[in-house]
Amino acid sequence: MRRGSMTAQRWLARAVNTHRVPWIACCVPWIAIGCIALAACSSTSTSIVVHATTGLPPGVYGVTCRDNTGDAARMQAVIDTSAPGTVIQIIGTCLLTRGIVLAGDRTYVGGSTTGTVLKQDGPMSFVLASSAYVDNSASTGDPVQIRDLTVTCDGSGSTDGIIVMNWQTDVQQIDVHGCGGSGIVDTSVAQNGRAINNTSVNSRFEDNFISNSGEYGFEVLDPVNAVTDGLLADNQIANSGADGIYLQNSEGWVISGNHLYGDGADAINAARLYASTISGNYIEDFGAARRSGTWYGIAGTAQGSLGSIIADNKVFNDIGELPGAQHVYIAVTETNYGTGYLSVSGNVIATVARADNAFYFNGAPHALDVASAANQVSGPGTPRALGGGVTLHSGM
Repeated sequence: MRRGSMTAQRWLARAVNTHRVPWIACCVPWIAIGCIALAACSSTSTSIVVHATTGLPPGVYGVTCRDNTGDAARMQAVIDTSAPGTVIQIIGTCLLTRGIVLAGDRTYVGGSTTGTVLKQDGPMSFVLASSAYVDNSASTGDPVQIRDLTVTCDGSGSTDGIIVMNWQTDVQQIDVHGCGGSGIVDTSVAQNGRAINNTSVNSRFEDNFISNSGEYGFEVLDPVNAVTDGLLADNQIANSGADGIYLQNSEGWVISGNHLYGDGADAINAARLYASTISGNYIEDFGAARRSGTWYGIAGTAQGSLGSIIADNKVFNDIGELPGAQHVYIAVTETNYGTGYLSVSGNVIATVARADNAFYFNGAPHALDVASAANQVSGPGTPRALGGGVTLHSGM
């Protein structure tokens, strides 16, 4: 695990969070007014930068977008000339003709989710991406924080909304809408396809609204066991073309309190469960429009050794299911090595069709030890089915 001092960064982040520090609410408009005034006084500048020194900590800058094709260049210029530790305040609608590259060790904050809109205007592989990812770094980038803004894609191509390859990332109160690719991606693989050689841990994604993604709503892309120990909590994830939440590696992750609906494929797909927690999520529907294949409300594969928890989830298919497909509401489909351990409790499931399985556990080709208790299942489906290598008991 990579560690470092975050005292200054956290202090700056708290200073610009108007929800947590009331005095800043009166100062954020001051930044916007200053930015507009500077724009009015300068006819030659290609960027709008304000260094606020009254009532704010040093290193706070503002950029005001004009909803025109110069916005991408203006925003990128502010980022490229900023110093580590800078807070960058973005105001208005930004018409982006190219993706914006986010330098590490900085905080990017909008006025509000509706007051700051970053709008795709042309082909691009991403709307926002960390510089470590874009520059093909061999190691993870420095921490970034992104708060209180909207990313609006135009639905074309495979554009991802936000791609981070940074440790201790903090993304909160962001709306990401209509991206042809995935809404938010946390990755250990740089743009050139090469994986980093260290870890990228301890990131948080909270209270975001991700909707109408062509692929995944939220994605962890991690073939090398680097993106671990993250938090994905209290998000609304709607109408994903593929899985609502897909984690290629879920080691140490907490996936909690999310509301998922309109999932084209699985609702939550968490591979390589290892000291992982999937709890308190509300899944309204998953794979409902499919006419073949098997689709899961919550699915995972288990690693050997340390166990994981699947608890207190509500998993339904409210809009019904089409004939021809099979739906499994909660499943662990394989143990990848050794013996996997799993605690399953307090989940509520209502199956729709006789072909449905409420629970399915399989350890083969290895072993899976499952403690299962206090779950509630209704509907015409099979309450529980077991594959190979499973030991089932009620726990302590």
